[in-house]
Amino acid sequence: MRERGRVVVADDHPRILEVATAILSQAFDVVGSAPDGAAAIVATLRLNADVVVLDVTMPGLDGFQTAARIRASGSAARIVFFSNHTGDDFVLAGVSRGASAFVAKPDMERNLVAAVRHALAGRAFVPSAAVLPRWRRPPGRRHDLQLYTTDVFLIDAVMSFFESALDAGDSVIAIVRHAHRQALDAQFRARGFDSGTLVRSGRFAYGDAAAALDPILRDGMPDSALFAGLLEPLLERGLAASTGSPPHVSLFGEVAPILCEKGEFDSARRLERIASEYAASRPLSILCAYSTGCLAGESSDLAAGICAEHSTVVPADPTNR
Repeated sequence: MRERGRVVVADDHPRILEVATAILSQAFDVVGSAPDGAAAIVATLRLNADVVVLDVTMPGLDGFQTAARIRASGSAARIVFFSNHTGDDFVLAGVSRGASAFVAKPDMERNLVAAVRHALAGRAFVPSAAVLPRWRRPPGRRHDLQLYTTDVFLIDAVMSFFESALDAGDSVIAIVRHAHRQALDAQFRARGFDSGTLVRSGRFAYGDAAAALDPILRDGMPDSALFAGLLEPLLERGLAASTGSPPHVSLFGEVAPILCEKGEFDSARRLERIASEYAASRPLSILCAYSTGCLAGESSDLAAGICAEHSTVVPADPTNR
């Protein structure tokens, strides 16, 4: 893949096309723009694009149809959709069709460059963690990252992730900080879930993130066997209680970010790698969450390193500008 990436942009609104092109030109080589799907296909193939950014609701061929024809042509260009329609069903339809990313048009300035950058790196980028449990991806692609600026945003994002997972029949596991456990309990009640009943049924389990750290360290570094030994009983109980077909567990964890906050960045990345390897061989999806403050901003080298250990990135709250 070329260092800057060759990008084609398609939108039937000239002003949006102009703005998107200007945003992307800061980081990539925008080699073509198109007012409709047919022209986007021609430009993508003729200009050998690495990424094509497609409006979803274009006249003639819509974005989904355009993406399908680009795929059928044999092009390896990554697909990034952007749209004013960003409901979970709409986003799920896009990524289920092989798109690498989906960006809300109102958030173009904040997220479009990041979405294309993640696409070029082989990662996905979606606007909401609620999409993840419904997006049944192959093993090895189920370790995701939620960025956040405020705890209020994080709790809402994680609760949406859990609600979606439970609706899909998953059992859920939360290995969280004490303050976040209290906030999640309040959200469960507010959304009409009886967390006590879920715990007793085996469909929900809490763990303390701080208490989970020492048992998975060997000589001060995360150890894969110790990690598996800690998590396996929780996973087995969750799978037995799952109502999905096949059974599946969705886990939210905050252990590695504790290492990040301590400045132990190599250990944090090692733990994320261990989690990826563990999830790749089991019916398990993992969502992690890092504060952008801990990562020194979304565009820092540390953030890039943490993103590299995950399959999908969900952007931070809009207050992070």
